[in-house]
Amino acid sequence: MQTPRVATAFVGAVGILLGLWLLSLAPDDFRQGFWATRTTLVYGTGVMALGLMSIGVILAARPVWFETPLGGLDKFYRLHKWLGISVLGFAIAHWLLRKGPSWISETGLFAIPPKPPHAEGVEPGFNLFAYLKHPAAEIGEWALYALIALVAIALWKRFPYKYFFMTHRLMPAVYLVLVFHAFILIDRSYWTKPLGPVLAVLLLAGTVAALTSLFGRIGRSRKATGAIATLSLHDDNQMLEVGVRLQTAWRGHEAGQFAFVDFDDVEAAHPFTITSAWHDDGLLEFSIKGLGDYTRTLAASLHVGQGVVVEGPYGRFDFQGDGSRQIWIGGGVGITPFIARLKQLVRVGRSDPIDLFYATNTPDSGFIAPIRRLAQQTGTVFHLVDGSQNDRLTVEKLAAMVPEWKQADIWFCGPSAFGDAMRRTMITQGLPASRFHQELFEMR
Repeated sequence: MQTPRVATAFVGAVGILLGLWLLSLAPDDFRQGFWATRTTLVYGTGVMALGLMSIGVILAARPVWFETPLGGLDKFYRLHKWLGISVLGFAIAHWLLRKGPSWISETGLFAIPPKPPHAEGVEPGFNLFAYLKHPAAEIGEWALYALIALVAIALWKRFPYKYFFMTHRLMPAVYLVLVFHAFILIDRSYWTKPLGPVLAVLLLAGTVAALTSLFGRIGRSRKATGAIATLSLHDDNQMLEVGVRLQTAWRGHEAGQFAFVDFDDVEAAHPFTITSAWHDDGLLEFSIKGLGDYTRTLAASLHVGQGVVVEGPYGRFDFQGDGSRQIWIGGGVGITPFIARLKQLVRVGRSDPIDLFYATNTPDSGFIAPIRRLAQQTGTVFHLVDGSQNDRLTVEKLAAMVPEWKQADIWFCGPSAFGDAMRRTMITQGLPASRFHQELFEMR
């Protein structure tokens, strides 16, 4: 289930571009017969695909000024995913409209009408756009095939993150090829119509974002370097606690934020929640669950003194709300932002009542004990939901423990299916949608 902001942004992006395209059409563009209508739709599907892809490329460059309206960088990636799916749909439609009639005509069912005379005979001199049309069409077709493959890989959750990241780095180059394809082939009259200025801005901003990515400049101003200071592995739940001592400036962070961490190995940077409060002492802590191929090997591959690059902070999981109390729900490794918030509350305090539910299938007493101590220090009521004992957290169970839950702000971090189910049930039973705050656990 999409959060309201993500859904609104997605529908808004598609709706605005589609509306501007329709406003740019002549009143009789859909009344001039099959071939003229097909040409109109070829342009329409093409500009929709490229316009939405431009927004996706811009988001991939992590512009932090969009975090507040969208609700955090995790929402960027959810919106980026749905934009990618819609781009794929429009691009395939564009390709079918462009190539389909040629295939059908080969069956002999109908003949394609002859093209109008070329303008070269009317305008003297060398026409660069006319000269580039054929190569632009050819290279655009191959770029479409690459786009289909890259989007399919991105959507295939079982594809290893390391190789996904490597292949996805090709996307900015594919985008630049498609910009060239569109710039050469699009009807010049489009630029003077309502869609033209908006499309031009998107293409320009997307080109800048793509070049930023290709030259490795994304997040450069938000990076700090350091080294691993401490390592501690909890065997029962395979949670690895990593302490990092930064050696360059860090802008500070709030509880609930995360950072991209590069452990100076062959892998790309991965997003991990920061579990330490910021004391302006250069120390950061991360709790990393061994869930995937990469994170399961970290305990054996990391060592104290190893170099680290940290990029961030990102996220708007900030525990700010209007409710008279707060309920925190951490599923598995989703407990991490609440650990950071508890550490912060030890220093700043809080008067509103808080209940923390930790749902885990692999409880580790050594990992849980410090959380209990922090809860006691801050007056937070701690509830352990032990999945290894067939215990499950439901709204009914939560309501029995916290009867005033409808007056609370709910903060959820954990597997998306778990969070979506809790959100739907709570809203159905009367919780205002604006009071359910969910960190989107899946970044792909």
